[in-house]
Amino acid sequence: MIQTILWALAAVLLSIVAYILSYVRFRRMISYQTRQMIQLMKSEEIENTKIGNIYATADEDFADLERAALSLRKKYLRLRRQSQEERKGYETVFSGLKEAIVTVDQNLRIISFNSSFMGFFNWAPVKEGGNYFLHDVIRDPLIISTFKKTFLKNEIQKNEIDMYQLFVTPLPSRIENESWCLGVFYDLSEIRKTERIRVDFVANASHEMRTPLTVMKGYAEVLGKKLKARPELAAEYELVQPIIQSAENMSDLMNELLNLSKLDVGLALTKESLSTNAVTEVVLGEVELLQNMQHKKIEVDIQVDFVLAQQDALKQILRNLLVNAIKYSGQSDQIKVTWLQTPSAVVLKVKDNGPGISKEHQNRIFERFYRVDKGRGRDQGGFGLGLALVKHHMLNHGGTVKLISDAHSGSEFICEFPAQ
Repeated sequence: MIQTILWALAAVLLSIVAYILSYVRFRRMISYQTRQMIQLMKSEEIENTKIGNIYATADEDFADLERAALSLRKKYLRLRRQSQEERKGYETVFSGLKEAIVTVDQNLRIISFNSSFMGFFNWAPVKEGGNYFLHDVIRDPLIISTFKKTFLKNEIQKNEIDMYQLFVTPLPSRIENESWCLGVFYDLSEIRKTERIRVDFVANASHEMRTPLTVMKGYAEVLGKKLKARPELAAEYELVQPIIQSAENMSDLMNELLNLSKLDVGLALTKESLSTNAVTEVVLGEVELLQNMQHKKIEVDIQVDFVLAQQDALKQILRNLLVNAIKYSGQSDQIKVTWLQTPSAVVLKVKDNGPGISKEHQNRIFERFYRVDKGRGRDQGGFGLGLALVKHHMLNHGGTVKLISDAHSGSEFICEFPAQ
């Protein structure tokens, strides 16, 4: 009995000793593995070939764990290096752009920017990594409001401010419940300078050409009168007529170019409340001769008494639309002019029932010198500037002009003048 108890006590003592030894060994290995993992985690700059040496004395009981940790660490370092290289590439491209670029969060805190942004606004951060807000750099309220509107509407906003154009685009953020947007500033100074040179050249050239054209036309008309008085010179008289007609066409072209040049300058308009009926009557009188020659009937429907516009510009808009309808309405003799009121605008419509304008031409119909049928336009004295003038006048009024047309179903030009 006593012997049995002694054997049991011995077994218990052996178990306790084995447990203690195993615990000490396990604790020592855990401590060793912890130190190795810490060393591995700190080895961001260690080459992959050197990382393997960290586990040169690895215990077999922990071999799988060690290999897994080493594999994960190598993969992490590889992805980290790849990410750093890609980031450097993006930063190189980002900093090399001449456009000023800035990224901000919904609080307008600056997240990132390029060197062009610093040069554009003559700004540099005092310390790297500091918190800076857009209003610390830019004082223009129009720019700030453009960024705020982007966050509010979550859509691209654009604006022209002084000598640059601003595009602000919403971006997905890397942080939950946070939104960013990207602002790009395009310098328009060179473009504006080029436009100014072009406008000045067209205006000066047109002005200078008017004098010789007037002289040519005057002498041709005098010569024509003298030839007409002598029946035996009827053939010579017919030869003079193209000279007179060409001089008149060139004078009309110079006048239209001068009008466009004045619009390009962007002078402020003096708007006034004009009688729609009075303006329409004046313009109808101006186009009456052409209307009778083409055998057209013009119907007028006036549903609004007044429109806020500049008088000469309004007359030119209606005149050009009517001349366009008279010339290009084909066999149809019906043209309708309509004035009506909407909640936000006074609308002018000029509609004909002619052959219409196909879809392929509608996007370019308001371009300068663009003609749907170039041969027809030249024969009838058109230069492709009438609709361009209409568009520029409407833009200067803060309004819009659009075309509704299908081939063989007529054309309707709609001008909307802001009510206020």
